[in-house]
Amino acid sequence: MFSDSSVQDSSQAVTLEKPVILVVDDSAMMRRAVNRTLCDEFRVIEAKDGNEAWDIIGREHGIQVLFSDLMMPNKNGFQLLRDIRESIHSRINQLPVILLTGHEDDETMKRRAMALGATDFISKPFDPIQIEARAKSYAKQGDMMLKLEQTRQLLASQSTIDSLTGLGNSRHFTQHGPELLALVSRQGVGMSMLRLDVDKFGLLQNKTSRQVSDKIISNIAQSVRACVRREDPVSRIGTAKFGVLMPGASVEIARRVAERIQEQVNQTVFRLGETRFRLTMSGGLVCGVTTDDFEALSEKTEGLAAQAAKEGGGKLVVEDLSAEAAAVSEAAHPTAPTLGLDEAVALIREGQGDRVRLQIETLLYALLPLLELGGSTLGLGIDELLDALRERMGSANAA
Repeated sequence: MFSDSSVQDSSQAVTLEKPVILVVDDSAMMRRAVNRTLCDEFRVIEAKDGNEAWDIIGREHGIQVLFSDLMMPNKNGFQLLRDIRESIHSRINQLPVILLTGHEDDETMKRRAMALGATDFISKPFDPIQIEARAKSYAKQGDMMLKLEQTRQLLASQSTIDSLTGLGNSRHFTQHGPELLALVSRQGVGMSMLRLDVDKFGLLQNKTSRQVSDKIISNIAQSVRACVRREDPVSRIGTAKFGVLMPGASVEIARRVAERIQEQVNQTVFRLGETRFRLTMSGGLVCGVTTDDFEALSEKTEGLAAQAAKEGGGKLVVEDLSAEAAAVSEAAHPTAPTLGLDEAVALIREGQGDRVRLQIETLLYALLPLLELGGSTLGLGIDELLDALRERMGSANAA
């Protein structure tokens, strides 16, 4: 039998984190009153206005419920609520927001707050029991939303498809880009890489809702996809940034693709209420690449795109390495042709499959994003086939 002292010595103290509540009110007395009511069961964070609260929300990922006054200086409760509901992050836009309303807040103000997405209301002076009951009830909802967001982020981190545009995402770009670059380098056909950034998109985001900015990005993504060749993988590698890989593309073809995308986007007229506006894209293009250093190539195109933006935006800065690529290609594969998907299909139909086999790995690799998307969308059950294809091409690279 164990003595009390032995049990005490072998035990470990476990401290459970309290749910986090954010209280926003310009009245220090009101904040202290809420804090005293909730501090036993919650970790209470205080903010004196909407601006301070918004900064806290950005850095405190564990907030489960927000209590906010409506009328405050700087940024009031209406503005804070709108920012929360229009956030691109689900941990923020799904946050339960309970508004503390005074007797002077009429029904019109409450209806306006409800239209903006208020979760609930509590009238001042509040009943401590009412505050505590709301906090406990909505903390459970907030905890569930946090767990759902963590699950969503885990699934998104494992995916290679951008959920908004259907293009490859940054993970696809950084994972599969080096493999494609190694393939074309081994075959001596070279590759062009294009980086495109929407100019001043951050300013636009600050003036519009998430729904509007998402719609704009989706429209631009469609333009990019429509302007490239069928065999060119396209990825959304940032909020308003795109990467295009063009295996076997000459500097003329790659430049034409890039300029076509820029022209297409520039000619699109976007509407926001009564306001009409156009957007431009800055581009960085490196052609005739034979190196297998994908990271260095990505940094180079990023630098060229930044240079284009610095020069006023809507420009294309090109670095042509095609002469070097041609020398490497001639030395390694003097007769190696450069085939597009359409040409490859036509040759197969004409019974000239042997010519296609020379570049079958490059062609199949270019189709991987389409096969991945088709398999997941249509439930084709081709995951094992895709894994075998990746393994086969990985073995070819190692050889």
